[in-house]
Amino acid sequence: MQALRGISFSVSKGSATALLGPNGAGKTTTMKILLGLLKPDSGEVEVFGMNPWENGDRIRSIVGVLHEKPIYPEWVSVRQLIRYAAKLRGLGEMDERRAIKLSGLEEYADARVSSLSRGYLQRLGIALAILGDPELLLLDEPTANLDPAARMEILHLISLLKEELDVTVLISSHIIPELEMVCDSAVFINEGLVLDQGGLDELARKHNSSAIVVIKTRRPRKLASMLIEREYVKSVEISREEVKVEVIPGELPTLELEISRLDSEYGVDEIKSTLGRLQDLYWKVVGVAKAEAS
Repeated sequence: MQALRGISFSVSKGSATALLGPNGAGKTTTMKILLGLLKPDSGEVEVFGMNPWENGDRIRSIVGVLHEKPIYPEWVSVRQLIRYAAKLRGLGEMDERRAIKLSGLEEYADARVSSLSRGYLQRLGIALAILGDPELLLLDEPTANLDPAARMEILHLISLLKEELDVTVLISSHIIPELEMVCDSAVFINEGLVLDQGGLDELARKHNSSAIVVIKTRRPRKLASMLIEREYVKSVEISREEVKVEVIPGELPTLELEISRLDSEYGVDEIKSTLGRLQDLYWKVVGVAKAEAS
C-alpha cells in the first residue's frame, strides 16, 4: 500500500498554504515526512533547503507543529506545560510569556489542561508550536472536531500569528470553506497524488471557479444596480435585505475592496461567502478526480 505516490509540491516563504484532500489522501503522512518522522522509500524532501533526516535537529528548531491529535498531561497547568516545553528547547520565561499572550491563553494560563475546551486545547497546541518564533508552522487539521465559532476563532488566531511572526504556514485540512480567510495558496491531493497547486487567484482562473457572496444591506436595490454594471460580476439576486453576488474567477478581492469603500453609501451591514474559491476549487479538482477514479 502506498500512502504517497510521487507527490511533489513547493510552499513559498511567507505564504499560508492549504494542503487539502479527503480523509486518507496523504496529508498527515506528508506532514510527518516534512518533520523527518517518516522516511519515504524514494524521492527527495527539502525544508528550507535542508534534508529532514540529515538536519533533523536544525529543522525542528525552526519548525513549529500542531499534530492532528495531540495528547497533553491533564494534571498540569497551561503555564507549567508551556514552561516545560520552553526549557526543553533551551528557551526562557520571556518566550513562555510571549507564546501564552499570542495564543490568547493569558486568562487560562494557570488553569489545568483537563479543564480546557477543545478550542482552547487547540490554542495550547498553537502556543507550543510558536515557542521560539519558528520560520514554518505545520498545522495538521487545526479546526477538526471544533464547533463553528471555535473554528473561526482558531483560524483568526492563525491569521494574526502569520502577520505577527512573519511565518510561513502549511495547514492540512478536509474542512474547506473557512480556510480562505487564512490561506493565499493551495495544494490539492488525493490518494497520495498532487492534483493541482498554486495561488488561489491563479487556480480560480485556471478552473473557472466562481465565488458567491451574500451582502446584507439596507439598500439592496441600489447596491444590486451598481454591482450588475461591474465587469467582475456574473450575476446578482435580490432577496429582502440581501444581495447575492456571483463573482467571476479570481475577482473576489475586487468585490470585497469595492464594498469596503462604499459600505456607508449602500448601507452594508455584513458580507459573507456562501461558496468561496477554495470550496468550489476543491470540488472541481478533487471531486472530479474521485469521480473519474470510481
